[in-house]
Amino acid sequence: MKTIELRIDVSTAAGIADAQLAASLHMPDALPDGHALELLVCLHGGGYRRRYWHANYPGFAGYSFAEHLTAKGRAVLAVDLLGMGESTSPEPETLLSRLKISAANDQATRYAVAGLTDRTFARAGKVTVTGVGHSIGGMMVITQQASHKSFDRLVVLGWSNEPMVLVDADPATMAAAIQPGYLASPRLVMRALFYAPDVPLALIEADEADGSLTPACLGRDALQPGIVHQAAAEITCPVFVMHGAIDTSPHPHAEVGYFRASPDVTLMVLPETAHCHNFATLRHRLWDRLDIWISSLPR
Repeated sequence: MKTIELRIDVSTAAGIADAQLAASLHMPDALPDGHALELLVCLHGGGYRRRYWHANYPGFAGYSFAEHLTAKGRAVLAVDLLGMGESTSPEPETLLSRLKISAANDQATRYAVAGLTDRTFARAGKVTVTGVGHSIGGMMVITQQASHKSFDRLVVLGWSNEPMVLVDADPATMAAAIQPGYLASPRLVMRALFYAPDVPLALIEADEADGSLTPACLGRDALQPGIVHQAAAEITCPVFVMHGAIDTSPHPHAEVGYFRASPDVTLMVLPETAHCHNFATLRHRLWDRLDIWISSLPR
């Protein structure tokens, strides 16, 4: 796997001066011969950064989504959302919104596709694009696809269109209580949701130490019931929905119905897996199933 580190100017799309997205473009060692290159644009969840997609922590081999998918000939663009990780965090945070962040992600997607098709990054030729979002990133890829049609297909991992129950409080009440700013996630409280009991404690601690603040606007929207119901209903590309046995949706099978305009909605529920799927013992089953799903669709 070859990695190109990027800083992408998204000031125009976001409407925020000097706004930049940090991203890692992970490329396969050999490009597909005679076939379109599949680019997976991957958006992380709340409290995370793009390393979620390339969790190469010392002593823990085989936890990198990017390594696994590039070994199958895919390219992976892992993006830090605006206000998170190494991307720009505007002040005040109220300059940001879900729609502005989505527009920035669309600009970054198009920048990467252009760099692949004009051979700036590689001699790729034709490129098809899959949007992949985990948790809040799922909310964001749904928003992006409905607003900008950035993707040829969509993967929504661990995002619930059903009412979420994360702690013992009403999500709408929690959302109303969130104050503007960049917020730390209560990671210790979330361990039972994020990790199944078989995830090594040292890996959990490494993951938690690598966390990021989250813009309040994203936390508030994620807790607002129905926030992307209309957006999901407008999506007309194929959709892959996945939840772990322990996850944000109380009714995973009901998630399919929210994408009613899509011609092809596939659901996967992975046993013995919690919300942070890339750390699960069965993570490779998800990654392989996703690769097969992409290959099965027209290009």
